[in-house]
Amino acid sequence: MDEARLKRALDILLSERLEHLEPGSGTLLVAYRMRDKPAIPTSAPCHILRTTYDARHPAHLLLDRRTRPDDITVYAFLGKQQLDRVLMALAPSSSNFFQVLVDNLGQEQSGTTEISKVGNVDPSILQDIFSLMVVTYVERQEEWELVIDGLASAAIALASPAIRHQPGRQSPDELVALLLTEIAAHPESVTLHGLAERFSYNPTYLSGLLHEQCGRTFSQLVREQRMLRAHQLLTDTGLPVAKVAAMVGYEGTSNFHRLFRKRFGVSPAQARAGRGTSDAAMMDVSASRRPVVGGAR
Repeated sequence: MDEARLKRALDILLSERLEHLEPGSGTLLVAYRMRDKPAIPTSAPCHILRTTYDARHPAHLLLDRRTRPDDITVYAFLGKQQLDRVLMALAPSSSNFFQVLVDNLGQEQSGTTEISKVGNVDPSILQDIFSLMVVTYVERQEEWELVIDGLASAAIALASPAIRHQPGRQSPDELVALLLTEIAAHPESVTLHGLAERFSYNPTYLSGLLHEQCGRTFSQLVREQRMLRAHQLLTDTGLPVAKVAAMVGYEGTSNFHRLFRKRFGVSPAQARAGRGTSDAAMMDVSASRRPVVGGAR
């Protein structure tokens, strides 16, 4: 990391200090001088990453001396629900970290998880990741939010032993939110038995819960997400129809054509040309692009 570039980013963060800090669902970075000793709010559910930089040489790690009043502490507040879902897609089902995420994801109570310990991980690795987060956040180049999520995911995965485990099963609403997130993320390959194994539930129970809460069967929910993703691919890319069909989980195109026409009232080619899709169908497509943020009924 270029030290001059990092120092400029830290100076900008210091100048942007907020008097009434209230983290939301996204990402918020805040820098303070050590002498200020800020009171960090904990009312919004989020992950907190924290590190301290040498004010004179921010690229140097503060490992061998006490901090000085001018040294800079940076807090990264990361929206808990959004980031946990990103991490869940990456964590192996057999890992302890995955179970931590499952137990915490979707919970609405206030509270934070501060991650400042690194266990056996080389702290310089986390420091480098954090410095990239600081520069990315301040410079806000194209797709910076996606980059922040990726860097934060790497930092939390490395520091996962420091994340507090809150045991307990999800409520039905929380579990349905998890299932719908998985279906929306992987409609081309998701299976009921796979979800049952991933979340340690009986497949019959999950099937009944989805039907009770959503009014649709598991297969109907998967098919809907496949169709919505196919519509998006057809209208936003130039991929051949056969390729789109394969990408959303169909081996051949005949069944895909039939289901697509049934769902939208037009053929895939007509949808690509923007002809004939009903207003209601288009509203459904637009709504599908918004992230799942809670339980469904």
